[in-house]
Amino acid sequence: MQIRIFTAPRLHEALALVRQGLGPDAIVLDRMEGVDKDGKKVWHVHAALDDEEVNRQKNDQENKPKPEVETTHVHQMEASMHRLERIVEGLGRKEEENLRHAMPDKITQAAFDHLVTLGVAPAYAFDLAEDYANHEPTGAAMLPWGERIKPSNKSVVMLLAGPSGAGKTLLAAKLATYYSMRGVRVGLLSTDVDRMGGSDVLKAYADILGVPFATLRGEGDVSEALQATDSAQLLLVDSEGWNIHRLSKMKKQSVVWDALHCTHRILVMPANMDESDGMELLLEAEAFQMSEIAFTKLDETSRPGKVINWAMASKFRLSYGVFGSEVPGKMGWLTPKALTSLLERQSQK
Repeated sequence: MQIRIFTAPRLHEALALVRQGLGPDAIVLDRMEGVDKDGKKVWHVHAALDDEEVNRQKNDQENKPKPEVETTHVHQMEASMHRLERIVEGLGRKEEENLRHAMPDKITQAAFDHLVTLGVAPAYAFDLAEDYANHEPTGAAMLPWGERIKPSNKSVVMLLAGPSGAGKTLLAAKLATYYSMRGVRVGLLSTDVDRMGGSDVLKAYADILGVPFATLRGEGDVSEALQATDSAQLLLVDSEGWNIHRLSKMKKQSVVWDALHCTHRILVMPANMDESDGMELLLEAEAFQMSEIAFTKLDETSRPGKVINWAMASKFRLSYGVFGSEVPGKMGWLTPKALTSLLERQSQK
């Protein structure tokens, strides 16, 4: 039997090394938490591979028939992709099982299960489970957190960008109402001018609140729009919706965003969005220098854990969380405590 030790800062990383070094048929013998020479926490995983399995893999490789001449490259690629998909699926289940069994007790194990059920990736659920089990603020040190804006102390120009239907205009209206009621001078801008009626809703809110409003068709309108809203301590910029398959308009709008000198560029993501589509959106958002994420429609998803996966994948700082369509309604700054409450509430359901 071939036995090896794999070491990494996190358990899931050590398990990944096991798969790379010994393959998917390796058996994990033991997991031990320790410290390295610098005093940092590390995991040591003892894993083994049976000699018969080693010989079988070697024989399979040696006896593998050579492809016939008429086999096309496309067919080879398709077959390889199918095998890869099966392997990845199997490895994912094995990794989740290994992480689950590494929990120190049944209570933490149950917390891990709850987090995975809520959509948190197993690797992240492993790091969060202990705090979650103890009802402690989740992800305080692990997730990137934004700082609350204070427009009464320093002027803020906040861009709200994201896919169509994400709730950008609704968030702008909620923020405008919330801060206006607290004596902050607010201004509203909209770049959603090519779509019929695109800026009408935001203008209606501006009229109700009695705050300045202007539209921007291009970079040439920036100076006039800033003059119209020069009294604002908080300037909210509502943008046209994204289409990740047609980004030419967004590149045009990004010139306007640059001219506005936005202090905050918030990507607005609906929590009921498909997770893989969200990941693709995050990749595109990096090109437009987004700095934070706001999650809307948190009341319309049964798997709020995906917001953790998105935040970890992008490293954009967490900002606002929005429930419902009422103005001002339920909205607040996301904190570790607020995120914990959100997960626990959904888990209880």
